Amino acid sequence: MPDPPAAVEDGGPAPAETAAWIPRRELLLTHVSLLLVAVSWGSNFVSIKYLLRSLDPLQVTVVRLAFASALFGVIVLWLAHGLPQVERRDWPLLILLALLGIPVNTIAIAFGTRLIPAAVASLIVTGNPVITAVVSRLLTGEPLTRRKLAGVAIAFLGLLVVLLYGGPEARFSVGNALGVAITLIGPLAWAFYTVLSKPLLARYPPGQFAGLVTILGSLPVLPLVALDREIVPAVLRFTPAQWLATLMMSAFALVVSFTFWYRGLRYLTPTQISVYIYLVPVFGVLGSWLFLGERITLYLVLGGLTILAGVIVTNTGRTGTLDERPRRRRWLGLRSGLRGAQSPGDGASKEERDG
Repeated sequence: MPDPPAAVEDGGPAPAETAAWIPRRELLLTHVSLLLVAVSWGSNFVSIKYLLRSLDPLQVTVVRLAFASALFGVIVLWLAHGLPQVERRDWPLLILLALLGIPVNTIAIAFGTRLIPAAVASLIVTGNPVITAVVSRLLTGEPLTRRKLAGVAIAFLGLLVVLLYGGPEARFSVGNALGVAITLIGPLAWAFYTVLSKPLLARYPPGQFAGLVTILGSLPVLPLVALDREIVPAVLRFTPAQWLATLMMSAFALVVSFTFWYRGLRYLTPTQISVYIYLVPVFGVLGSWLFLGERITLYLVLGGLTILAGVIVTNTGRTGTLDERPRRRRWLGLRSGLRGAQSPGDGASKEERDG
């Protein structure tokens, strides 16, 4: 599962103010679409685990990115009315983000999920907000308060519970620990992606940005289709269930979910949206139980709840959250770019919104 895309936070309207000018029907559709995002990202681990029964991790990654890139290519051309115009100064950062967000993130999750249960993998990736808090501290100098440190410690404790007691095969072994370590590379890469993507999200439409990142990040991986002669024949032999899994992990977990997520950012604050991230492991565990026959143990539930508690503690509190204190940050050279990072319509006056 890829972790969520970077949120555009500066200048976002307050929740009460937002609700005052958004049509109720539009607000309801936004919340429903975000719920579908959580379902899609949770089931993504189930889809990957299912396809790993017949493909290796690299083949799963290639298949996923090939379908997603083709769909995003159409979307980018449609949004830009042709080839998108990217400023020359943005290419180095765009390429770095593409590598972090696509091949590093997706390959790590695919290989890690092969070594550990899909439910455990989904719980590990949910720790992304905690990892993002640490990365933001290292790269931007954002204060890491005692509350955030406590949240990191709680989440790590939950991770240990999942690692040691999360399932019938859970144990502290080289294979199990390696699977957890590899899976953690995914949310770690996505944390860097989230922090570093702020300037570009301020200058490019979210859908176009997500499409460019996906397509660029897929370029180093897609040539493997020519090198691995087994991929195309394997895809042609897909059963209906395998095609459904492919559709879920590419079209829904990447293309549709990214579109819905950014649509949510247009109407809600990042703090409101982040709540939906906590539902991802719930649907991941339920999907693993329903479709893969994986057992749900008491320790898995306790460990997952502990991870979620750590994430919530890290992102809440009277001292402010990552989303509530954007103007206190020092973005190490990115600050000028971040000043323009605000949600669509945030620059409008109250009279314009009311009118």
